[in-house]
Amino acid sequence: MTADIDRITLVILNDDGTREKFALRSWVGIPRKGELFWLGDDPHVVVEVEYAVIEGLFGAKSIEAAGVYVRRLSTEEQTAVARRLAGPVKGTDERGFRP
Repeated sequence: MTADIDRITLVILNDDGTREKFALRSWVGIPRKGELFWLGDDPHVVVEVEYAVIEGLFGAKSIEAAGVYVRRLSTEEQTAVARRLAGPVKGTDERGFRP
């Protein structure tokens, strides 16, 4: 997302069905469905991303507003992510990469 977006709303979907909304000033990159990120020490996953696109001069389009919907990872998902982020196990016959 670029800096010219007027409004970005982060919506956290809680397990009990409630929502928490936060207004953001910026977001680095383009959030994608299934993307992992951390808010403090809590891992979250992007569930949905919505954009309000407006058409400007000469057919140019820009993003007027965006909504990023996320949920906290379950305990099982956190365990799976921790396994994937851990360093890979090297076999006895493997050598380090050399350019």
